[in-house]
Amino acid sequence: MDNRKYFLIVNLIAGQGHCKDIFPRVKAELDRRNLSYDTHFTNEPMEATNVAQMVIEAGFTHIIAMGGDGTINEVVNGIVKSGTPYPLGVIPAGSGNDFARVTGIPTDPMEAIELLVSGEERVIDLGYIVGDRYFVNGVGIGIDAQAARDVLAMNHLRGAVAYLYAAVKEVILFKAFPVKLVGKGWTEEREFISIGIANGKYSGGGFKLAPRAQIDDGLLDIAAIEDFPSRIKRLINLPRARKGTHLGLAEVHYHQAPKVTVSSPATLVAHIDGEVYRLPKSPFEITVAAKILHVIAVPPESGPSS
Repeated sequence: MDNRKYFLIVNLIAGQGHCKDIFPRVKAELDRRNLSYDTHFTNEPMEATNVAQMVIEAGFTHIIAMGGDGTINEVVNGIVKSGTPYPLGVIPAGSGNDFARVTGIPTDPMEAIELLVSGEERVIDLGYIVGDRYFVNGVGIGIDAQAARDVLAMNHLRGAVAYLYAAVKEVILFKAFPVKLVGKGWTEEREFISIGIANGKYSGGGFKLAPRAQIDDGLLDIAAIEDFPSRIKRLINLPRARKGTHLGLAEVHYHQAPKVTVSSPATLVAHIDGEVYRLPKSPFEITVAAKILHVIAVPPESGPSS
């Protein structure tokens, strides 16, 4: 008998409605297993953060985020800001599900529920935009951020296909921007088309922009791509960014560091865990928050290979 009490925070519109489609199956499986749980359906941005903070003192043992990476982001911010090391469970139901890729959480809802019951608790890092928000996967500035905005506006495409379509579109149309990045012992000041500041190796629905990233190594991975000589070169190299084989390109500048300072005279378009995000006033600092989140996940040695 599972003595845990689960509180589900559910974003039914996640995955362009995919979450709403699968929720009846999830509820039926939770009931079949006689699990003790309650449910809250979110209705507006940042609601999940506030709900997670309130649930901490209500007698539940686990908070479950059901939705996409943006839903997970909001729930995680509520947990961490409460100051309580509360265990997080995830039932992936979004478009990208990159956090699930990194942690080995199955995207099949029945398998995800099985993991909630039988999985192991793992302690992982988060990224932190100083003075503002935590993130589980990463902050993207540039092409991937604009692609994330494009995906949110789509009505007929879902998942990795939507992200890939948006990425190809922005590779052709997007204009480079000036940014200065400063870490301990290094500086990059160039015209970039994409900057990923990552906790996990995946973003944008399976793009391996930060292939060396580990979610428990106490480091951020900064993958900054300066502009290519032509749109054709951009398009040719896009598949390499998806596979994680782009680090050998002369235009890619990759660093691992516990923190990085970002500044730019331009207005930068950004996302945080796949959701549209307004960056703090330049300059701002992003740092790692090491070993801060407890999550029910597959142990690293038995999770997906890098």
